[in-house]
Amino acid sequence: MTKRRTLDREKVLATAEKLADEQGLEALTMPNLAKALDIRSQSLYNYVANREEMVSLTGARLMQQMYQQVVDGIIGLSGSKAYLKFADIVRDFLLAHASLSAILYHAQRFSTDSAMYQEIKRMIKLVDQVVDVDGNRLISSHVLVGAVLGYIFLETAPLYQDEDENAATVNYHQMLFRLIDPVEKA
Repeated sequence: MTKRRTLDREKVLATAEKLADEQGLEALTMPNLAKALDIRSQSLYNYVANREEMVSLTGARLMQQMYQQVVDGIIGLSGSKAYLKFADIVRDFLLAHASLSAILYHAQRFSTDSAMYQEIKRMIKLVDQVVDVDGNRLISSHVLVGAVLGYIFLETAPLYQDEDENAATVNYHQMLFRLIDPVEKA
């Protein structure tokens, strides 16, 4: 009896996510993904058009997961508590999913109609809500997104590998508080 395949786009993207997280975004190629799925490379084209779409869909899938964690984590919070919780959830998620950090680093490569671009825009709308407190903005969403991503990119680079996790968190929070109150001592 022939073994029936139960492969679908969700399984392809879940495997792509795992491959990228374990081996890096560079390893996320059509041949590597096909090998991980135990299928021929040509069969992947039934699920994704090309590597660019695969990366976009994988990134979008991760962005959806992060978005949901943020929403769940900030429910009932407002002001600086929501701001800090948002930033902590994003940092933790990106540190756990290095592939998403790499995808975000190259976000300019995605077309405005790509799944990844759409998820980035959705997250930015959420950021706008987090930084808006009763009509007053704690900070520009552009500044917050840039600071958080910049910190994470540097934190994961070999430059700061000697910094322990506690010191990294203290420094991260200090940066976040100084963004909303430059004279406050964090």
